[in-house]
Amino acid sequence: MAEVVLKQVDKIYENGFHAVKKIDLVIPDKQFTVIVGPSGCGKTTTLRMIAGLETVSSGEISIDGKVVNDISPKDRDIAMVFQNYALYPHMTVYENMAFGLKMRKYKNTEIKERVNEAAEILDITKYLDKKPKVLSGGQRQRVAVGRAIVRKPNVFLFDEPLSNLDAKLRVQMRAELQKLHNKLQTTMIYVTHDQMEAMTMGEQIVIMKDGIIHQICDPIVMYNQPVNKFVAGFIGSPSMNFITGTIKNRDNSLFFTSGDNVNLIIFKDHIPEMEKYAGKEVFLGFRPENVDDKIFVPDAKPFTSIKATADVIEPMGSEIYIYFKTAHTGFTGRFDPRIKIKSGDTIEIILDMEHVHFFDKETEKKIV
Repeated sequence: MAEVVLKQVDKIYENGFHAVKKIDLVIPDKQFTVIVGPSGCGKTTTLRMIAGLETVSSGEISIDGKVVNDISPKDRDIAMVFQNYALYPHMTVYENMAFGLKMRKYKNTEIKERVNEAAEILDITKYLDKKPKVLSGGQRQRVAVGRAIVRKPNVFLFDEPLSNLDAKLRVQMRAELQKLHNKLQTTMIYVTHDQMEAMTMGEQIVIMKDGIIHQICDPIVMYNQPVNKFVAGFIGSPSMNFITGTIKNRDNSLFFTSGDNVNLIIFKDHIPEMEKYAGKEVFLGFRPENVDDKIFVPDAKPFTSIKATADVIEPMGSEIYIYFKTAHTGFTGRFDPRIKIKSGDTIEIILDMEHVHFFDKETEKKIV
């Protein structure tokens, strides 16, 4: 069992910078957990505290039921894969992968067995006698992962390991790491600033900002049920659209209104909570896939549309992104590529009001 538990973990540097603020986190045994957030949010500091490379200012970290705050990194039964690979350039791939085992006085026969096994898993057997300088970025990354695998640790830690790879190779390596996790069945904690990596790889996503954990759940729940405006805007590509407006009672119905002549009726499922905000400003959030051209929604309900002008059009092959503008705001729509809209066209956009989100203007927490 290799459950990792953080209890009220705090990190304050000597200069007073509060990097991580009293976080609680449970990473179950054998789970692939991704910690994601913008630069400076505290995700790498959290990973380094788990590894023992950073001291904990207060709180408690336990691995496999044992508190490890005062245990050195080499005795925590973890292996870490860094962003820059950290390979020894003068050593062969075999020597790089074997180095940690040699330092721990393993027998040569066991070292050879472990290195060959890891090399076969990662398909790098033919490079074992090569130096890192002749390998591609993806191959070097596999070597770095292989060096961790041979340790057979309880926990793998990954610190943005794919950020130096090109886009195509990142997609390939994401799939490889998922297959590796399925094969090894070991606890893995992966840090990234890329929400796409988080969504596609994590069984559990931990989203951080300013040293605080904002939400912990699986990717689909986080996408569909964000707890606040930050999470809603960070997860998803293109990101969620936001419009500021006021909730108004009119003609026995509840509306969201804004200065762009936007009058959107609030559906009955949202009414109980939104009635409390009558007369107050809120944020309306909606995903790019939750909009459509009125031409294709002939039975659209009244007060579910926004008039907007197509500004920038981005063909993506299987779909097309259109960036619209109104007098005071803008938003993005995701459409079928066969749609006949040109830059400068003003059209009526239908919002799927059953799937919109409302956020409190002051706290930015989700209302419904």
